[in-house]
Amino acid sequence: MKSARLSISQEYLRFTIEADGEEMTGELEKTFSDILEGDLSGDSAVAAFIRSENLNTDNTETISDELSKYPGTRCLVNYFGIKDKPALKHVDKMISSLRTAELLHSPLDMPFTFDYLKAVHSHLFGDIYPSAGMIRKSLSSKHTEFCQPEFIESQAEILFSKLRDDRYLSSIDDVDDFVNELAYYMGEMEALHPFMDGNGRASRFFFNSLALSAGYEIGWGSADPDHFLEANVAALDGDYQALIDVLEEIVIPLSED
Repeated sequence: MKSARLSISQEYLRFTIEADGEEMTGELEKTFSDILEGDLSGDSAVAAFIRSENLNTDNTETISDELSKYPGTRCLVNYFGIKDKPALKHVDKMISSLRTAELLHSPLDMPFTFDYLKAVHSHLFGDIYPSAGMIRKSLSSKHTEFCQPEFIESQAEILFSKLRDDRYLSSIDDVDDFVNELAYYMGEMEALHPFMDGNGRASRFFFNSLALSAGYEIGWGSADPDHFLEANVAALDGDYQALIDVLEEIVIPLSED
């Protein structure tokens, strides 16, 4: 990996780790670097983490609905049978981050379609949840109510068709124009919220890759996770200015060495 892309990828991984409440230790940073440089496979890194955590990989509990949560818990059905939310959150964040590093090293060879987003989600979370890459079938809300499940596919078709018609933002030479368009699509993706969990990480990877393909770098090392979240929430209500303001500070034309 060229040094410019390596630096961008390392910044992205640090933002992801710290935004999700984990610590970027020296050991983890070394693991990420090894994956990015091609010296360590994602499979090997994930297997080592599973061993270090003594996770149960022989969970024989019958899974009747992949998109459900265990009764009496806030935990999505998972391959390890974890029913404690903090424990599951830690495993989820760490394994998905290792798979993120793998995708940064070996990007998917696909256009930026809804299938691409689903493939990213499946890759990031496929070691953890049988629901990885599957569209949710229940209502979801956090700061506001997201797209109703019965409309996700149709709304995704509208959104991604527009993105295709906009040539995946690849023909925008003016950085301000690019930021405006990027903010719009980020807000619309936030509202779509197609998965049970992991929407933020899947869509962030999507837009990071989209920006790089279009010739722009998102400087995640300069981004404030809390401000970024607040701006995305505002965009849900149709106010894109906060997100535009955040992106204006961190989006620059990409320079390769």
